[in-house]
Amino acid sequence: MFSISIEKPLLSLCFFFSIFSFIAQASVPPSATFKYVNEGEFGPYIVEYDASYRVLDPFAHPFQLCFYNTTPNAFTLALRMGTVRSESMRRWVWEANRGNPVGENATLTFGTEGNLVLADANGRIAWQTYTANKGVVGFNLLSNGNMVLYDSKGTFIWQSFDHPTDTLLVGQSLKLGAATKLVSRASEKQNINGPYSLVMEDKTMAMYYKSPNSPNPLLYFTFSRLLDVMAPLQQVTFRSDLSLAYQGAKSSGGTITLRRPKYDTTLSYLRLEIDGNLRIYTYDDNADWSAWQVTYALFSRDSWETECQLPERCGNFGLCQDEQCVACPSPKGLLGWSKNCQAAKVSCGVKDFYYYKLQGVDHFNSKYTNGDGPMKQDACSSKCTKDCKCMGYFYHTQSSRCWIAYDLKTLTKVANSTHMAFIKAPNK
Repeated sequence: MFSISIEKPLLSLCFFFSIFSFIAQASVPPSATFKYVNEGEFGPYIVEYDASYRVLDPFAHPFQLCFYNTTPNAFTLALRMGTVRSESMRRWVWEANRGNPVGENATLTFGTEGNLVLADANGRIAWQTYTANKGVVGFNLLSNGNMVLYDSKGTFIWQSFDHPTDTLLVGQSLKLGAATKLVSRASEKQNINGPYSLVMEDKTMAMYYKSPNSPNPLLYFTFSRLLDVMAPLQQVTFRSDLSLAYQGAKSSGGTITLRRPKYDTTLSYLRLEIDGNLRIYTYDDNADWSAWQVTYALFSRDSWETECQLPERCGNFGLCQDEQCVACPSPKGLLGWSKNCQAAKVSCGVKDFYYYKLQGVDHFNSKYTNGDGPMKQDACSSKCTKDCKCMGYFYHTQSSRCWIAYDLKTLTKVANSTHMAFIKAPNK
């Protein structure tokens, strides 16, 4: 009895150590390793953001790995989509180190231990896959744009599809619990995270605007009414037929058709744009200057929401109607809109400001959130008055709901006159 009880744990330990030893011994053949240095002449063709770039060897039509920069000596390792055959602009569909650039003579190294590492010339590591000694034996750039590190059985130990930036390629998914989300770029020249995000939540996908003054990101769109799931979502995948296939727990799921394609849309991607819109771009390699087409936009006349729902469509404080910026609200009424529209700054003292009313308007944040309440309008007003950071409040008299606004941005004209805004203005 005693000898048997000892034998089984020993067998288990032997099996564990043999597996561990196999993984530890698996390594990348020297012939499959590489080291690329960020140096030399820049490429001659037009690329997105008017960037300068250097191409690297990894290529799978129409994708190529590159270093690029939009400001001097601040390079991003990125995947480019588009080929020389078409003289149209090439676009960036994946980035390794957004917000953490490298300089001249930076290196991308794939060694025998199986780790892919981006480092500055001085050795500072800007980005890595954290796959050292995990059984990786090779690197590959697949024809769908997925960059993978794989083991001896072909299993992906790491893949770029699990780490999107602002873009989903065909076949790529957002997954619940995997910390995958899309985050917009700040601007064409500034390659850092912007204020917009598309995230997976329990039973929906949601789009948020990270306001400069609000404590929490503000919801400006949700896919809830388009998803038919009772159980938690597991993943949402972008497909070549311009649809989103969603899968929930307990085998529930379905498809959201964004646009029915009129031609081959295999080479497409879905991007959360700098302006917060969600667009699909489709590439035709046989075309010339018009190789890229915008085949879908979430915020447009042809979709579920118009551009008036975009938080920054009309700048810091503009009124939007029929996708146009039509006015600049003021205590004196609606003035002509311009990019310089601003809500007046007010002091914190209760006697230093008053409220002026706008009737038949909504805030972008009020459409997809319930606000506070029900409460009386006086209570809503008092809540804003006592908060120095509050710039105004929105109130729906029919539902008695209240929204406190720390940033105003775009207001939308609506037919319902019971939707009102009350904006702080300074007492003279």
